[in-house]
Amino acid sequence: MAGDHHSFKVDPAIERWQAMHSSMHERFRFTPSKTRVFLFWGIAIPALTYGIAKFSDNRWDWRAKTREDSLLTAPPKSVNPTDEE
Repeated sequence: MAGDHHSFKVDPAIERWQAMHSSMHERFRFTPSKTRVFLFWGIAIPALTYGIAKFSDNRWDWRAKTREDSLLTAPPKSVNPTDEE
């Protein structure tokens, strides 16, 4: 239909790389550099993301706000000299 199906040349380097890549999990070992990468991406980044989420949780209130209203859930008390009179 679409021509000869065996018209391409097989590159042995690509085939070796594919075979190595598909069995990488069998030869994996933790080395000091791989351990640092794992600790950074597996523990530090999720912990940082959790800390940012926990810090900003219930901090902002976006519902029914006008331009003059604060977006903070508990805005700080402001001292206006016009309010004292």
